[in-house]
Amino acid sequence: MKLSKLPPRLKTIDTNRRPMLEAKAGTTERIRGSTWMSTRRRIMARDSYTCAGCGLVRMDHEVDHIIGLEQQGSNADDNLQLLCRKHTGGDGCHAIKTKDEAKARAGGV
Repeated sequence: MKLSKLPPRLKTIDTNRRPMLEAKAGTTERIRGSTWMSTRRRIMARDSYTCAGCGLVRMDHEVDHIIGLEQQGSNADDNLQLLCRKHTGGDGCHAIKTKDEAKARAGGV
């Protein structure tokens, strides 16, 4: 009995590096790499490693845009703040802000 060759069901993936996603029209371009890391260090030193939401002092805070890049916010220092990632008891200020922004975009309050 001869077996017939089955056609491939899955497409082969391109293992080459994928290009970065394009930003939406009208948004501010996100800075990356060493430029972002130097900005992050500068903001952490400026804010004395203190979360703007709760006052927690740590070195692993997120640098957050007060006005998001999709809302035409800038990468300027006065639009950046430190928010904590996680508290011992639950979500950190950054996660809470992100959830609130998602609810606002979805039309909820």
